[in-house]
Amino acid sequence: MNSDNPYQAPKTVLVEKADPNGDEWSFVEPKSVPVGRAFSWIAEGFRFFKMAPLIWIVITIVYFLIMMFSSFIPFATNILQPMLAGGLMLGTHDQDNDNPLEVRHLFEGFNAAGGKLAILGALMLGITMLAGFILIILMFAGIFAGGIAAGGTTGAGDGVIITTMIIVIPLVMAILIVFAAVSWFGPPLIALHDLQVGDAFKMSLLALKRNLLAIIIFSIVMTFLMLLTVFTLYLGLLVVVPMFIAASYASWKDIFTNASQY
Repeated sequence: MNSDNPYQAPKTVLVEKADPNGDEWSFVEPKSVPVGRAFSWIAEGFRFFKMAPLIWIVITIVYFLIMMFSSFIPFATNILQPMLAGGLMLGTHDQDNDNPLEVRHLFEGFNAAGGKLAILGALMLGITMLAGFILIILMFAGIFAGGIAAGGTTGAGDGVIITTMIIVIPLVMAILIVFAAVSWFGPPLIALHDLQVGDAFKMSLLALKRNLLAIIIFSIVMTFLMLLTVFTLYLGLLVVVPMFIAASYASWKDIFTNASQY
């Protein structure tokens, strides 16, 4: 029928929300995004919190309780953290697609990819322990060398120790940034894209490399917000922690998919 027919009944064009399993949610290699997106992630995190504040607060309290009680079991928190984070990424993804966020989402990571998320936690624990061991060796080596140098030349010992610290401090910071990137992007890459642990690790490092400045700015702002909760007797953590979780999801969405609407 001719669309110019004045007697033809008007048609309503329905625009449906994209299928979360569609192409726009498919995994893409980490993109380099503008530095200003760091603030967009934080804004998105707060938007997700406002959508279901009570549920987010309950989830945060349960999360804190699990972390507190699991701390009595050696290494349990290291294994549980990625599994719980994976569940929260699944929950935020549901929320992002107009489905309700529920407390059960906190445990969805156990069902969706529990084994791989636990392996990720063990891998991160191993890296942390190895890095700590290397740093201790370097520091003791520096102190020992400084002591020997001090016996021969005045001020030489202090110079060796200072040189050692100049090497150790940047190394510690680099390890912390790498650790943060893997713990940040690893859970959503495994829970939402079903990547293998090794691939999630490599993709997290690649995302870090391509978005280092944005990630650093995001981390500084979130750390500042965490510190401000001191003035609320730490009750502000019930808002800032959900913001951080949801903002982490927003950064994954922005960097690893084509679904971002910025």
